[in-house]
Amino acid sequence: MKKLLLIPIALLFSACTSQTVIETSTDPLSTLTAQVAQIPNSVLYDTYWRHYLESPQSLKTLEAQQRYQGEMAAIESGQKTCTEVNWQEITQLNSISLLPHLSATECYESTGNNTQANYHQNIFNFIATGVLSTRRGDAFYSAYEIASWGDAEDLLGLSGYEVIDSYFEFAASRNGLYKIYNVRDPENSKVRKIYFDNTRFLHRLLEIKYPFAGLSDALYKKIIQPMAETDYAARHAIGQVQEAEGQFLQAEQSYLEAIGMGSISASISLGNLCLAGKSTKFTLNECAQLFVAAADQGLQEAKVILAYITQIGLGIETDTPLAKQLLASAAQAMDSGEAEYIMALLLSSSQYSESREEQVQHYLQASANHDYAPALFELAGFHLQGPSAQQDAFKRLLRRAAEQNFPPAQFYYGKYLLEVADENLSEEGMYYLQQAAEAGFPMALHLRGKIAENGLYQQRQDSQSALRDFEAAALRWHLPAQFRMGTLNATGKILPTNHELAYGWYALCAKVNHLDCITSLGYASAKGAGVEQDYQRALKIYQYAAQQGSARASFNLGLLYQHGLGVERNLQQAIGYLKQAAEAGSVDAMNALGLLFLSLGEETGEQNYTDALTWFKHASKRNSMYGLFNQGRMYEQGLGVSKDQELALELYKSASELGHTGASLKLARAYSSGDLTNYNLKKALHFLKLASEQSGNSTIKRTLQRCQESQSCNEWEIGELVSLLSKTE
Repeated sequence: MKKLLLIPIALLFSACTSQTVIETSTDPLSTLTAQVAQIPNSVLYDTYWRHYLESPQSLKTLEAQQRYQGEMAAIESGQKTCTEVNWQEITQLNSISLLPHLSATECYESTGNNTQANYHQNIFNFIATGVLSTRRGDAFYSAYEIASWGDAEDLLGLSGYEVIDSYFEFAASRNGLYKIYNVRDPENSKVRKIYFDNTRFLHRLLEIKYPFAGLSDALYKKIIQPMAETDYAARHAIGQVQEAEGQFLQAEQSYLEAIGMGSISASISLGNLCLAGKSTKFTLNECAQLFVAAADQGLQEAKVILAYITQIGLGIETDTPLAKQLLASAAQAMDSGEAEYIMALLLSSSQYSESREEQVQHYLQASANHDYAPALFELAGFHLQGPSAQQDAFKRLLRRAAEQNFPPAQFYYGKYLLEVADENLSEEGMYYLQQAAEAGFPMALHLRGKIAENGLYQQRQDSQSALRDFEAAALRWHLPAQFRMGTLNATGKILPTNHELAYGWYALCAKVNHLDCITSLGYASAKGAGVEQDYQRALKIYQYAAQQGSARASFNLGLLYQHGLGVERNLQQAIGYLKQAAEAGSVDAMNALGLLFLSLGEETGEQNYTDALTWFKHASKRNSMYGLFNQGRMYEQGLGVSKDQELALELYKSASELGHTGASLKLARAYSSGDLTNYNLKKALHFLKLASEQSGNSTIKRTLQRCQESQSCNEWEIGELVSLLSKTE
C-alpha cells in the first residue's frame, strides 16, 4: 500500500537558499530544533521524537495546541494580522506539530521574510517526513506514530485525504490503543483505513512507564472514558468494551449515543450487534437499515455487509442480483479485490449464519484474480497440507502474496524458505523475512531476533540487533516476544538484570492469558523477584496456569507441595503435580520425580528406586544432563540396580559433554583415584579442566593451566583441586 505522503511537493521539498542562524539553548529539544532548522539531515527523527517525549513540553502539548488555535481564530476574525503573532514562541510550544510551522512559513513568505520562512519550513518538512518515513499506516503494527490525534488529522488534511469517520481500536486486552481513520484517497477516490498510534505520548501524559499503562487499564479509564463525553470515537469505543464484556444493553445505548454524536462506524457495530440477536431496539429485519445508513455516509464495508445479508437472506428476502449490485458498487470505491475478500470472510464466519464454504472459495478466487494479497494468502493456506501439486500451489500463491508487499505473506514465505525448502534458498528466505520485519510485522521481528541471537541460517550473531527486534515485536503485542523480554530482563542476558521490568513484561502477556507469562508471574512471587515474595500468591497463580495446561506451572506446584512452601507439605500432591508436568513433557519434572522417589526411600524406608530410574531414563532420552548424571549415580552406587561402574562412567561422560559440572568432577575423581577405572592423570586433568570451565571457577582454571604448561602437577595436587572445586560445585 502506498504511503500517506501527498503533501504538495513544492511545499514539502522546496529548495532553501538561505538558512536562519539562531542561538542554541541548553534545552536539548530546543537545541535539536535549531539544528533541524539549519541542517535537517543532521538529526535523526527518532532522536528528535525521543527528546520531545522526555521534555517538559510534551506534558503541555494540548495547552500549546489550544494557544495556537486561539491565535489562528484571532487572525481569521480580523482581530490580529499574522505578523502580530509571536511565531517563535508559538512554534517552540508546538515543536512537534505541523500546522504551527506551516502557518509561520506562510506568514513569513507573505511578508518576504524568506529566512524565517525557510527556518520553519525546514522543521515542517523534517516532522512530516519523519512521521511517514518508517511506517506504512495500513495496519496496527505499521501505524504512524504521532503525539496528539490532532496531529494525525492535520497530517491527513495536509495530505489531501477526506476524513469520513474515525474510531478507536484496542489491542491485547486493552494494553494498546490505536485510532483508525476511514478516509477517501485524493488520488483515486478509494476508501481506505489509516492507523495512528500515540500510546508513547499517552504514557508520558499518564506518567506511566511505556508500554505498561494497560496493566491498570489506564488507557481506557483515564483516556477513553473521559473523552467519551464529547468525542464520538471514544463513545463508540466504550460500546465496544461493553459488548466484549457481555453488557449488550449498555453497548447498544453507547453505540446509539456515538451515532448521535456523528460516528458512522458505530452504525456498523450496532448493526453487527443486531445481526447477532443482541439488540433490544431493532429486530433482525431492521438490522439492514443500520448498514444502509453507514453506506450512505461513505463506509463501503457497510455495502459489503449489505451484500452478504442480502445474498443469504439474513433478516430480509434473498436477492442475489441486488447482492451482486451492492458488492460491485462497493468494489468500485475500495482497493481492487478488497470487497470480494471481505465477502469471503463474512461467508466463512458462522457468527450470524452457517458458513458457506463453496461461496467462500468463489469470492476468495475472485479477489485473488485481482491479485489482492490477503486473498492470495488465504488461498495458499488451503494448499498447505496435501500432495506435491498442492504444495506447489501453496508456494506459488504465497509468493504472489509476498510480492504484493503483504507482510504476513512475506513472513510465512520467508520462514518457509528458511525452514522447509532447500538451504540454497536461505538468502531469498532472509530477504522476505527482512521485508516483513521492516514493515513492522511482529512475528517477523521476533523470528529475526531469534536468528540474530543464535546466529542461525548463516547470519551473524548479534545480541543487540536481537534485543531491538524482540522489543519492537513486544511493543506490537507479540506475546512470545513479550515473554522473551521478560526472560531477558530476569536473567540478565543481553540486558542488565531488572526484575521489576521483567515482571511488567510478564504481566502484559499474562493479561492476554499467555501461560508461560502467567507461570513466570507465579515464579516471581515465589522468589520475590520484582515483587514481594508471597508463596500463597504463587500457589494460586500456578494452580490457575496448571488448570489451563501449563506443564511448567504443574512442575512448580509440585515443588511447593514437596517443600511445603505456601501450603502444607504433601508428598502425594507433589508427586501428582510432578507426574502431570512430566507426562506433558517437562524434563525438569522428570528429574524432580526421580530425585523425589530417591528421597522417599530415605524418608519412609520404602524402596522407590525403580520409579526413580524410570523417570531419570525418560529425562535422559531427551538429552537431559541431569537425567544422565543421576542414572550414573544409581549404577555407580547400585541403587535398585546391580552396580555397573562401566555404565556409570559412560553416563557421566554423556552428562559431562552436555555441561554437567558434577559429572565432570566424578570423572576427574575416577581417573585421579583409580576407583571406578584405571588411573589416568592426563584424563583426570582433562575432566578437571572441563569442570572448572563449566563452573566458571577462574582461580582453579588458572591453576590448571599452570599445571598443564609445566606438567608438574602430581596426583596429590590433582586430588586437592578436585576437593576444592567440589566445594564450589
